[in-house]
Amino acid sequence: MIAVPPFGKGPARPDTHPIASKPSEPVQTTPFILDPETSRPRQALDTDHKLSPDAKVEARTAHSILVVEDDPDITMALQDLLEFEGFQVDCAQTCRQAFSSIEQQAYHAVLLDLGLPDGDGCSILEKLQVSNPCLPVIVLTASHRNLGCLHAYAHLTKPWEREELCTILRHAIGMA
Repeated sequence: MIAVPPFGKGPARPDTHPIASKPSEPVQTTPFILDPETSRPRQALDTDHKLSPDAKVEARTAHSILVVEDDPDITMALQDLLEFEGFQVDCAQTCRQAFSSIEQQAYHAVLLDLGLPDGDGCSILEKLQVSNPCLPVIVLTASHRNLGCLHAYAHLTKPWEREELCTILRHAIGMA
């Protein structure tokens, strides 16, 4: 039984209770993870939580998409949609930013607006066709002009259909 002083006369005296008189020890827990081979829980090892440098690069660049669009609302909508679909997304608002991104990072696909403030998106497409002809480029444009001369993977006119865009993108990078 714990000795409790009258109300307002100080704390209870835990030293009179057999359990409360012992100092508490931290509870030791063993972390478990789901074994990918057996789909059963197993005790985690120190090596389970460490990635090799190569694994970090693969995780960071998995299905990376470059969105080249000058309209911030459209950029945000595309980024939200693509990240929701599981893609890693980088955005560029100008030709110069797009060229810089392309030089620094390898992408699985590019979504390209043709009307950019510092130039025509066609210059980006031409450079990509020379430097990386296998890279799928999906042209997104507001104009209905003849785009047949542009050898892009696909052409979509704004506003685009979300499902159509995602389906084309998955086919372009080999996910479908």
